[in-house]
Amino acid sequence: MRFAHRREFFSTALVAGAALVLPPREAIAQLPDAPFRYVDPLKLSLDRGGVWTLNFAYMPPRIATVKVPGKGDRVVWYMVYYVYNKTGKPRTIVPEFELVTKDSGGIAATFLDEPEPGVVEALKKIEDPTGELKLQTSISISKSPIPETAEYLTPPAVRAVHGLAVWLNVPEKAPNVNNFTIYVSGITDGLSTKETDAGKLIVSKKTLQLDFRRPTDSVKNKPTDIKINDNAGLGSERWDYREARIRDKK
Repeated sequence: MRFAHRREFFSTALVAGAALVLPPREAIAQLPDAPFRYVDPLKLSLDRGGVWTLNFAYMPPRIATVKVPGKGDRVVWYMVYYVYNKTGKPRTIVPEFELVTKDSGGIAATFLDEPEPGVVEALKKIEDPTGELKLQTSISISKSPIPETAEYLTPPAVRAVHGLAVWLNVPEKAPNVNNFTIYVSGITDGLSTKETDAGKLIVSKKTLQLDFRRPTDSVKNKPTDIKINDNAGLGSERWDYREARIRDKK
């Protein structure tokens, strides 16, 4: 199957001083015309000893109108991705995908991954009609450890696990968004804490930041409208420690 054959080649608020932009040649091994981009793990200054991070590959988000049983047509945003594990042992992940709009003067909105079953099944028919990829949701992918793959292997020889992130209500709440970021956490156990002067504890997660642009609007909506935002040559992918919550110190 041509589609499946192509798939074989598919293969981060900030804590001060923790951000690091990925050098394109070191961090992204993108093949010509391949729809997936590959992001390697990167060691950060806030990493404690023994922190592990999985390799990540993704396609720019897409827009689709799907038929949901009992709900009719629905416009959704989604992203197909996969992870593979070169950490030396199986790892259980609980991925989170947060989409944040970033238009200057525009609507500031945040959308969390919502794998609604009817929507997911409809998207699987588009992206994986034969079921070969066994697309997982952020819930189902956490139920089994990601198997390890040998350090020397590269795609397509790695033992990849494919997933699907879905964002609902973007057209309704941010119809004309042109710039946004997706924060991916839970594919690493990197965690950092910092105490504030007020005695609060700031907990930050190691997070992958993916930047995108959409040079169109809801009127000219097309499935492949969303493009990579390379931030004027600075890169579109970045590992960082991002604030997750603030709590009282105990």
